[in-house]
Amino acid sequence: MMDRAIQWAYLHETRDSFAIEKEQPSEEKSRRFVQLLRQAHEGRLLTEDYLVELQNSTVSNPFDKAVAFRHEQNHLHNGLRGAAGVSYVPPAPALCQELMEELMAFANQPVRDVDPLVAAAVTAFGFVFLHPFMDGNGRLSRFLIHQTLCHYGALENGLLLPVSVAMKHEEQAYLQALKTFSQPTREFWNVTWLDADHMAFDFIGHPSIYRYWDATRCVEFTLQMARRALEVELREETEFLDRYDRVIKAVNQRYDVRGSDLSKLVMMCLDNGGKLSKHRRKQFQYSVADEVFGFIEEESLRLMGE
Repeated sequence: MMDRAIQWAYLHETRDSFAIEKEQPSEEKSRRFVQLLRQAHEGRLLTEDYLVELQNSTVSNPFDKAVAFRHEQNHLHNGLRGAAGVSYVPPAPALCQELMEELMAFANQPVRDVDPLVAAAVTAFGFVFLHPFMDGNGRLSRFLIHQTLCHYGALENGLLLPVSVAMKHEEQAYLQALKTFSQPTREFWNVTWLDADHMAFDFIGHPSIYRYWDATRCVEFTLQMARRALEVELREETEFLDRYDRVIKAVNQRYDVRGSDLSKLVMMCLDNGGKLSKHRRKQFQYSVADEVFGFIEEESLRLMGE
């Protein structure tokens, strides 16, 4: 049961981390990201080369693959035209490089008197605020939560806490946590639209804005998502698997149904509140006896009511 729940967590952590970026990953992208999550247990320290390697693993467009931390100014866009469309501007390249060194040093410290989830939140949100790459920063920042927990020994034997699954269900709260830093920081940039996609960026603030930031809301949010991932997402999936196994067993004790058909029908029934639609009954009418549909529904509803 644990192995199946963890396998679910890896697949859905991958899917939802991309979904937060409004992207549907290909099978190859999904496979690479799952492999990436599993590699976090190897305990590699964060370096520029390692982060570049990770970025390359999550980006498929060869023109977006980095060879180092960025050497140009980037920004986040909200869809509006001109300067009004710039919602956040990370630090200039030179400052970004300097602060990334500090962030990696923080993340690579040996286990100390800091809660692993607090260290994970500071590392992940600090990374996304610095935005060291031109693409792939968002999903890498969420990967760093997992990587930091592994570094601290909080996740052993391949375990994973699916925080991206929780974040996908709390996207507005996630955006608000990001905005606690991004919104006030935007006020310290004068942005001038030049032409087409070209803009001029003039920083009128002080580097301390990026160097010393208040991570309180970001840590609170990460702790909330960790709790939801454990007590809601993983719990619900484990309960689903338990019901699935028990319905399968009950049907097999009374009827002879092809395994692949039975598996699909039970999953669809549990996903649909204990009911099989007319469409599904028609789809399997020539391979499954009509009384089996009713029995699957009865068992599913009984177990869901426990």
